[in-house]
Amino acid sequence: MNPPHLSLDSLTLTDTEPMEMLKAAAGAGFDTVSLWVQAPPLFPSALLSADKEQECARVLEDTGLNVVTLEVFDLHSLEAIDSYRDALERGVRLGAKTALTINYSNPDAGAAADLLARFAEVAGEVGLGVNLEPVAGGHTTTLSQAERLIVASGADVGITFDPWHVIGGGGSIDDLSAIDLSRIRYVQLCDGPIPMPEEQVGMGAVCERTYPGEGQFPLLGMLNLLPKDVPYGVECPSVSRAQAGRSALEQAREVRAAALRVLQALG
Repeated sequence: MNPPHLSLDSLTLTDTEPMEMLKAAAGAGFDTVSLWVQAPPLFPSALLSADKEQECARVLEDTGLNVVTLEVFDLHSLEAIDSYRDALERGVRLGAKTALTINYSNPDAGAAADLLARFAEVAGEVGLGVNLEPVAGGHTTTLSQAERLIVASGADVGITFDPWHVIGGGGSIDDLSAIDLSRIRYVQLCDGPIPMPEEQVGMGAVCERTYPGEGQFPLLGMLNLLPKDVPYGVECPSVSRAQAGRSALEQAREVRAAALRVLQALG
């Protein structure tokens, strides 16, 4: 399997400035990327702020890269969602197609559903689709919880599948049989240990994951069940590689090669 678009999701290069990330993605052979338009956890340099928009547009044009999604919008409050509009509009001007949301902060499922509906409305007004990612350590953790939240919201929202959060949240490949798989509209590739040490779940998600095919996740089994006609990205942050002196381009090349080996193994 070789999906038509393989995205370098920007968390992979951790605290890398956006233009350097874009050039590394293009140099490594990626054709799409995600962009942090909300302040990323721990890595402030990776934020594509408003004052960098025109430079980013030029780099995107020069490299031929497309923006597949914008990251990441928490269902925190109505005030927060209204404040996201500027970042969403910035992403649309740069060609983004979707925005990624998470329910990290809101323990009230009813309120979170209302917020998801409002976020989908705001994103739709500027021309963006929405995907919801369940995240370990948040309040919407599992694929089933994500599906229930989407149904409760009444909004046309997809699910982003990230095996790190499925395994880190105590789930397994069996979680895929519990949901309507057509709801999955984005797939992120990464790998890691089984069982996952509790202390590794949160910090590992942001700072240190294993490249696809180099850990113990049942990636091939999962991918065999997942939709093949949706965008795929790699989200494999590795602070250790950056600290060891590996450039953004070297990391992008290595993670793309690892992802392609896994995808090609599917036949």
